[in-house]
Amino acid sequence: MSKTWRIVGTTIFWCVVVAYFVCALLLRARNERERKVESIEVVVKDADQRGFITPEKVMDILQNEGISIVGKSLDSLDLATINKAIGEYCFTARSIAYVDYNGTLTIEVSQRAPLLRVSTDSSHNFYLTRDGYVLPVEPHATLNIPIVTGSLELPFGKSFEGNINEWLKDGEKKYRENYNFLSKLINFVVYLEESEWTGGECVQINLVNPQSGNSKAIYNEPNIELVPRTGDYLVEFGKLDEVEEKMYRWRRFVEAKVVDMKGGTLNVEYEGQALWKAPKQTKKTEKK
Repeated sequence: MSKTWRIVGTTIFWCVVVAYFVCALLLRARNERERKVESIEVVVKDADQRGFITPEKVMDILQNEGISIVGKSLDSLDLATINKAIGEYCFTARSIAYVDYNGTLTIEVSQRAPLLRVSTDSSHNFYLTRDGYVLPVEPHATLNIPIVTGSLELPFGKSFEGNINEWLKDGEKKYRENYNFLSKLINFVVYLEESEWTGGECVQINLVNPQSGNSKAIYNEPNIELVPRTGDYLVEFGKLDEVEEKMYRWRRFVEAKVVDMKGGTLNVEYEGQALWKAPKQTKKTEKK
């Protein structure tokens, strides 16, 4: 008899537990329907390093997309739509929206980080990230990144923005050489920035002797010239090959301190050589 009562008691206990959780879930669901969004907080990551995105910009994006938030019930809030709208802005790397129990919607936004700026003779002017994303130049942004100048045939138009890795399809095979050079250029700048010796040292990369504008011609990669931040000289780097060996020749020559490098040119293009070209001396005219 006692065994039967124990089974009955256990059954009643678990029925009460299940009923409690069901009631709690129903009560929470009702509270979710009744609770509304009271405020919005926008958190922009790396705001002190890059000023592409501001809380005001995020609010403008939501307004332009017709997304109303404050006053809406929590169960009708579409967080995926909010993240999608903000994520489609070109300078957004990632958007995460969540709401707390007090009704505050928090939107955390991470910004894309330009690796270099390209300003060519063909009037292309854009930022390029290390993952190959093309961004428009923000005139009010101040970034400590290398600028690439000179003549360069690019595989996309001046108004293009987006990921060139996704843009390059089988139909654009004629541009693959241009794309490959851009990829090599990105990897080269990453190498410069992550090197203990040259990190932040290169302020400008000049592109010289590129191919002509004829897309049917054999592609000829530009030569590279580097303008260091420290010192008043130029480095003729040549093609983007044997990078480590050329960097070694550059560093060894500088550290040797065999010449006053002010105003001259150092050529590290050729294997086993570091050739110094002294600046031309201005001839003084004698007064009669």
